[in-house]
Amino acid sequence: MSNPLATSLTSRTYLGLILAQFTATFNDQAIHIVAVFFAVDLLVRFAQVPLFDEKGVVAMVTACFITPFLLFSSLAGLLGDKYSKRSMIVFWKLAEVAMMAVALLGLAMPHFVGVDSPHLRTVAIAGSSLVVGVVFLMGMHSTFFVPAKLGAMPEIMHPSVLSRANGLLEGSSFMAQILGTSVGGMLYALLKGEVIPGANPRLVLGQEWLIGVVLLLLALVGTATALLMNPLPAADPNLVVGWNWFRPLWKNIKTVLNSKPLTLSSTGIAFCVFMTLFLRQTLLLQGEMVKELNTAKAELAAAQAATQPAGKSPGTAVPDAEQEAAEEEEVVPLRGWASPRLRQALQEPELRVALLFVLVGLGVGVGSLVAGFLSGHRIELGMVPVGGVLIVLSTLFPSITLEYRRLFGLCLFGIGFGAGFYLVPMYTLLQQRAPKESKGNVIAASNFINVSGGVISVLVFFAVAGLLDRIYGVRVGESEAVGNVELLTRRIAGLESQFSVPRRLYLTATIFTLAALILLQRRLPDFALRALIWLKNGCHNRLRVLGLENLPLNGPVLLLTNCNDLPEVLDLTAALDRHARMLLVAPRDETIPASWVEKVALGTNTRRLAPQGAHTELSGVLDEGRELLRSGGMVAVNIEPDTEVSRHLVADLGLVPGTVWLPVCSIRSPSATGPAPRILIGEPLRGPSSLAEARTALAALAANSAVEGVSAPVLGTH
Repeated sequence: MSNPLATSLTSRTYLGLILAQFTATFNDQAIHIVAVFFAVDLLVRFAQVPLFDEKGVVAMVTACFITPFLLFSSLAGLLGDKYSKRSMIVFWKLAEVAMMAVALLGLAMPHFVGVDSPHLRTVAIAGSSLVVGVVFLMGMHSTFFVPAKLGAMPEIMHPSVLSRANGLLEGSSFMAQILGTSVGGMLYALLKGEVIPGANPRLVLGQEWLIGVVLLLLALVGTATALLMNPLPAADPNLVVGWNWFRPLWKNIKTVLNSKPLTLSSTGIAFCVFMTLFLRQTLLLQGEMVKELNTAKAELAAAQAATQPAGKSPGTAVPDAEQEAAEEEEVVPLRGWASPRLRQALQEPELRVALLFVLVGLGVGVGSLVAGFLSGHRIELGMVPVGGVLIVLSTLFPSITLEYRRLFGLCLFGIGFGAGFYLVPMYTLLQQRAPKESKGNVIAASNFINVSGGVISVLVFFAVAGLLDRIYGVRVGESEAVGNVELLTRRIAGLESQFSVPRRLYLTATIFTLAALILLQRRLPDFALRALIWLKNGCHNRLRVLGLENLPLNGPVLLLTNCNDLPEVLDLTAALDRHARMLLVAPRDETIPASWVEKVALGTNTRRLAPQGAHTELSGVLDEGRELLRSGGMVAVNIEPDTEVSRHLVADLGLVPGTVWLPVCSIRSPSATGPAPRILIGEPLRGPSSLAEARTALAALAANSAVEGVSAPVLGTH
């Protein structure tokens, strides 16, 4: 027997789920950043494992987290339908406890043998490998946990509160990502040991194992909250799960790729995942470079002090101390209340990197909230190019002015803000346009495409960073320069010039974003026009769209409209999620000058035709329209008012095989302060259609809008 759906956000099952996912997301992000720092310290700096460097560790840890999504996404969807989603959530929370116990073991292993043991190097490699392995396990955890979490929501919450419940669920997940990254970096900076460089580096043990204790306790708390959930029935307990997990996945991917709106949203989101991981790896690599530079400066100061006569300090020591004090003043304005250990931790590169991630995360959160508000009551694809341009600018400036910290922080916030603008319309398009009977499968297929973008990001980052390292890499090794002032000076100069690598990586991100915007513009040729329409409307288009689900996802469509002036054509352009060639049959009114956006529309997707058009002009328009429809595109023709040209266009274009006739009614108040403009999309006309039938459908749409309290246009007149 199923439980009644909750109508309140204080439902025990809902609260249990939201707390369980909060602790899971926190542990995901915390162990990820800790694994990067721990592996770099032990594998690269202490054990000096061949073929491993900072960029290799960053790429390896990132790949460990996303690989399970590629391998097990299809299986996760099948098991989520076969078994109770509550059972799946509890199982993976219990598994999370075991994973955090393994992480604790890995972090504590160097303490089992001590710093004087001849086996310390081997144990350090094994311990760091365990922690990196936990990242892979937590990636598998997310692969199975997230679909169960999202799929459980409609089984827990009543439709009347489902949107608010989803918003709170995703908002808490986002907050957990920020806290997990920042707290993980802070704990590591506070509790880490030290690697003393030399021909045979020495390891000073810290208290990193306490991080494992904290994460294990959080996993136990999360498991307890998951047990608060009431039992949920399995969606399809008789489902047979075979070994060929990927067969339904390929089918779902084909469904996505055969739909123009779904392809647009899936590929657009995949690019954002690509860019997010690329920039994440860049920030981590930049943090490791700062750590390496600080270590070299400390070695140089020690070497200079050792070579100076007693009572005389090296000349470079004072400026360095002043610079560090200034940096501390900048980063910790309230340092008076902080303990000495905390003040030291606040200067550690690990914590600074964590705080940089917080800036990006806050940008995404604020950008998403603003984008949600400015979208109004529909999918606002015009915000996507705006968000993309903001990402371009925010990645371009760091490639030029990386040394200006406040500007760099503002750019990171801008990257996140632009990503929020970019992602909200894309995710909304995916959710609204996925077929109802296969919405879950389509979203699963989109997730697979997204993770594929993440895998490509890891490979591209490793290749580009490796190439840049060959060009700008340090030529003097750490062990080679120990105790030698001249070599240390050369090494520091090389490390400072090595910051050209993250600069070039940010420039690479700029180029990739520009390329993505160009590709999206090719897929939806009026993308830029939509952005201009949105900007012209004060960044908040009041337009309402009803019946978008009636617009076919693919194939040739002939839109039969009453849009008989340019403002209504712009409304129609903004309302659709597919590109349409607009044929406006209307006389040019010289007394009303066209706005700058209308001029752009006339130069891109709109063709104005005189009601009594010349035969040669009409012939070219018909050829273009037929070719577009044959290729699966859309053409819009206004059939109100009735003209000879509009009749000729519909009679000819409507004969293209497979073309769907779709009535579209535009309702716009003559006053700017009147009711919000509306675009009403009717159901496709059945069987052989005629203009009379189309006009009847338009009249019915207008009448229905009048019943709802919106003044309807008078059809049949101009």
